[in-house]
Amino acid sequence: METISSIYADFLVRTRFDDLSAEVIQQAKKVILDLIGVSLAGYKMMAFPKLVLDYVLELGGKPEATVIQGKNKIPAVHAVFANASCAHALDMDDGHRFAASHPGAVIVPTAIAAAELTGADTKSLIAGVVAGYDVMIRVGKAINPSSLNRGFHITGITGTFGAAAAAANIMGLSREKIIAALGMAGLQSAGLIRTNHEEEGSMVKPITPARAAVSGLLSCILAKKGAIGPLQIFEGEDGYLKAFADQVNVNALTQKLGVDYEICNIYLKRYAACRHAHACIDAALQAFHRSQIGVEEINSIAVETYPAAIRLAGITDITTPSAARFSIPFSVALALIKKDAGADKYSEENIRDERIQNLSKKVKLSPNKKWEEIYPNQRGATVRIIDKINREWSAEVDLAKGEPENPAAWNEVYQKFFTNASLVLPEGDVKTLENTIMNLEDFALDRLTELL
Repeated sequence: METISSIYADFLVRTRFDDLSAEVIQQAKKVILDLIGVSLAGYKMMAFPKLVLDYVLELGGKPEATVIQGKNKIPAVHAVFANASCAHALDMDDGHRFAASHPGAVIVPTAIAAAELTGADTKSLIAGVVAGYDVMIRVGKAINPSSLNRGFHITGITGTFGAAAAAANIMGLSREKIIAALGMAGLQSAGLIRTNHEEEGSMVKPITPARAAVSGLLSCILAKKGAIGPLQIFEGEDGYLKAFADQVNVNALTQKLGVDYEICNIYLKRYAACRHAHACIDAALQAFHRSQIGVEEINSIAVETYPAAIRLAGITDITTPSAARFSIPFSVALALIKKDAGADKYSEENIRDERIQNLSKKVKLSPNKKWEEIYPNQRGATVRIIDKINREWSAEVDLAKGEPENPAAWNEVYQKFFTNASLVLPEGDVKTLENTIMNLEDFALDRLTELL
């Protein structure tokens, strides 16, 4: 009997590097580059990934896979937990607006560990990344917006499938074992978006993509050893689709599978903040540039956007860098004063900056019917800046920079990577790392892992 899992298994068995177009391969290398830069910066800037990294290094164990800035290899499931924690710590990793998820933070760490674990080459690594993105994003598109509205962290509940898909492809699992692995991965799907609403809870948001990465890889390891998960994990009675969504777009799961690759439809972030804040930041910067006034002349900033943005990025009274990333008011104020909202800008020093804090209190959020009606096709914002003598300047942004319809130029992608990676690595190593990733199929895997 054909099932969704069996359709995915057939896709994963046949997806190989030599069958991918040059465009898809280039995009895969670009997302790996972006994700590794973000991961290095996440390790440097944030407390939670350091805590995780210290713990898994203390555990030690069989040397199977590389962990960021670790001198020795550790068990693969521990390595992906640590590396995925680094990848999502800044909330600067890639995403997909219709899937409402961050695939790179789950899939890239899993793919690298799976390749190390099995001795796969870098061509297999690239193919596995492409396959993992496709499955994870398709599942997200099928269950959203219903699942997000119910309070699930979509990266966590779809990431288990993405990680399992990437690992299964790289490990060369048979059709039957892939079906088994997907069944086990679905059983472990978990994650709540409550982290976006709390000052303290926001610190540990990376735990859900990290657990998803572990669950996907572990499912493949166990399937290879003979374990069998539910065969109808998606559509079966009390299965995944029924459990996680009230409304499901079943066609999104398999339509044009293996023809249109979803990795080409992701966005790359310019700012180290929740994606729902990005259009607001872009519009605020445009309006401020038009005004040609000083920050001290601003009386108020009105931000109108779709309700989900306010719900998921509306934290006020910011006291930590983690919470600041989920605050449109703080992020707008930060960008206007520092002229950027990159990884190093969400710092303890800037959290304590009275100018930024005072300006953030002048930012007022309100829902806008126009943006609500076209969400998620567009994630837009309107910003009006009013000065102390009642002059007004406004700007609208339909889609933040980095979306496939509004892509970042290569120099912007590279500059983001260079800035992030340079927080940890010397300039020469950063340039070597970039060259290695963008020509990854020409190098052995250990060339990449040694640089990490």
